[in-house]
Amino acid sequence: MSVQVSPKVLVLIQEDPFKSHRAVEALRIALGLGSTNEGKDVTIVLAGRAPHLLSDDTTNIVDAEILEKHLPVFIEWGTSFAIASDAERPAQFHSECAIRTITQGEISSAVAAADRVLVF
Repeated sequence: MSVQVSPKVLVLIQEDPFKSHRAVEALRIALGLGSTNEGKDVTIVLAGRAPHLLSDDTTNIVDAEILEKHLPVFIEWGTSFAIASDAERPAQFHSECAIRTITQGEISSAVAAADRVLVF
């Protein structure tokens, strides 16, 4: 009996969540891709203004009501969100979100190591 290994997926979100629904949609897609293994094979990198998806104030984010439904699943899974070192950060991150900083070089390495990469 062979063990099937899930592909490593990297989702890079650089859309502005204040101007486009694509940022929240990217998180929804990442959730679907990670659902078979509780997100263990999915890496989420937030660049540009995308770290605001994890803000404690999502009032002005496009599709914030959808974000509010999906973010708790990532929190339950213990997903660590990688925040690009040059990204714009919110004043306060959601208290339960696990975040870490990632450099441009580390992003490049993560992209090279992934089996699949989605960029939004």
